[in-house]
Amino acid sequence: MDYIKKFLTFLKVHKWKWVGILASTVMFAFWLFPFSDLSDFVSTQVSKLSNNQIYLQFDNLRISLFPQAGVALSNVHVEGQGLPALKAQELIITPSIWSLINQKPAGTINAQQFLNGQVEVSLKPGTKTENGTARQKISISAQKLSLAELRGLLDLPLSMKGNLSLESQAQADLTFQEQPDVDFQLKVEKFELPAGNLQTAMGPISLPELKLAQVDLKGRLAAGKLIIEQGVIGQDKDEVHGTLKGDMLLSINARGGSPAPDFGGYNFEVSLNIKKSFQDRAALFLSCIDNYKTPTADGALYSFKLTGSNLMAPPSMSALK
Repeated sequence: MDYIKKFLTFLKVHKWKWVGILASTVMFAFWLFPFSDLSDFVSTQVSKLSNNQIYLQFDNLRISLFPQAGVALSNVHVEGQGLPALKAQELIITPSIWSLINQKPAGTINAQQFLNGQVEVSLKPGTKTENGTARQKISISAQKLSLAELRGLLDLPLSMKGNLSLESQAQADLTFQEQPDVDFQLKVEKFELPAGNLQTAMGPISLPELKLAQVDLKGRLAAGKLIIEQGVIGQDKDEVHGTLKGDMLLSINARGGSPAPDFGGYNFEVSLNIKKSFQDRAALFLSCIDNYKTPTADGALYSFKLTGSNLMAPPSMSALK
């Protein structure tokens, strides 16, 4: 009994030392654990949990507990059924522990060198709809994404260059039983569109080379309608500069487990100042809107309305009053 009492007394006297030893052991075990060897294991688990719908590959994995719990993956490659391949130099995932405990997804995802730029997405519980449907508040901040990389990712028919930045706030039901509410500001800097042909419902259209210092769009998506409240195209020094505003029916619906856009009718008002140098180079392209031009000192002002029932049918044009 004396030995037991002495041992317990020893533990009591040196309890903080034992706590320090235990904490150090856990810390060094965590620090020395070969997380970088977990790539194949994590890839396999993601594939299983997604029923082989998502393939994830990365080089290294780092886990941090302080000051905030998070996971960092380097040289990330993600592919999914019906989705283009996504790559990022580094992907940092910072979940909200409290939200995970309450089984409500929340947290932040930061992607470095995604489309040669940076994207940060945050998710947290949002407000409920009038019908009581729970929604998520989604914030997206994208800086200087390459349009050339984006064009390849989405397999767009037109070559283009430039840097795209986006700030957006959304309240969305992730099952898309109800339409989301979105506010956004989009900016494209150093936009370049090389000369080429674009296939349309009216046949191929020859596009002239176009360069714009920047394009700014501000708008919102509400009740299944995309509204461009303010659109500024180019600057005074550009061959083409002007304004754009209007709206288009756009609903987001879940198809095959993924959100998909459905476009409908549109109504846009366009006003463009076009210099003579661009008019000479794009005479054929501009011939369809010649009826809506007013000569100016260095070219012409084109003002017109575009309306249509869908993007596949030719638009109707009328003078902008």
